[in-house]
Amino acid sequence: MRFRKKAREHALEILYRWDIRGDSLEKITEEVIQERKVKKKEMLDYLKELINTTSENITYVDSLISEHLEDWSIDRLGYIERNALRLGVAELLFMNPPDPGRAFNDYIDLVKKYADRKAAKFVNGVMSKIYKKRKTTSLAKKVGSGEG
Repeated sequence: MRFRKKAREHALEILYRWDIRGDSLEKITEEVIQERKVKKKEMLDYLKELINTTSENITYVDSLISEHLEDWSIDRLGYIERNALRLGVAELLFMNPPDPGRAFNDYIDLVKKYADRKAAKFVNGVMSKIYKKRKTTSLAKKVGSGEG
């Protein structure tokens, strides 16, 4: 569904503004919803779920991202890269999107659009490492517990 792609873009804008300004996420979310005239229920619901999931898990998500950065700290990343990673990791790990590949590509496309190809390649590499490690760990847990 294309509403998810637009919701991801709005969520990136919200986290970007939040990261720069430090205002409350609720205030910025409502601001973006009004400015972008987000009215479709399914998009609005998905947007809010993305923001809530990311904010509720941000400490864990940031630590996971930090573990997979080579010779970088999360604070040194650009605003677009940092927040695309936060959203992508949170969505892929906690929301179980119906098409993880589509979600992955949407975030890479957003980084290309708002940053550049080099940044997109970087984000792709970090997200891939995290996602592959999580899938391997989840599979190992299932096999080890007799579920797999």
